Amino acid sequence: MQKKRILITTTIGIITGLYCAGSLLFMAPPGITPEVWFMVTIVFSRSLQGFVIGFAEGIPLGPLARGAGLGALFSLQLCIVPLSAHNYLGAGLLLVAGIIYGMLEDGIATWAVNRDVSQEPA
Repeated sequence: MQKKRILITTTIGIITGLYCAGSLLFMAPPGITPEVWFMVTIVFSRSLQGFVIGFAEGIPLGPLARGAGLGALFSLQLCIVPLSAHNYLGAGLLLVAGIIYGMLEDGIATWAVNRDVSQEPA
């Protein structure tokens, strides 16, 4: 277990969660105000996604595929709310954003950890 990897992915997860929830304020359909509980759920889910991706380096996939898969998995539960309101675009955007965020988290963490390992003296 690499603490640096977990720290990187969790930090990126928190940042993307705040960005995702904040963008919901601007992208919500006219006349609809996003509820606070859903915005908190988005931040929590993206943060948890980053945390779990930090532990996932043992999964035998490339970092982009691994991050995309876990990002999709964690985004599915977020899609329930917009789907129940027949907001298919919103659900699709949450899913695609989770996939992209997962790829970023795993890709950046893998790069940073591998870079540190290759720079250690022999």
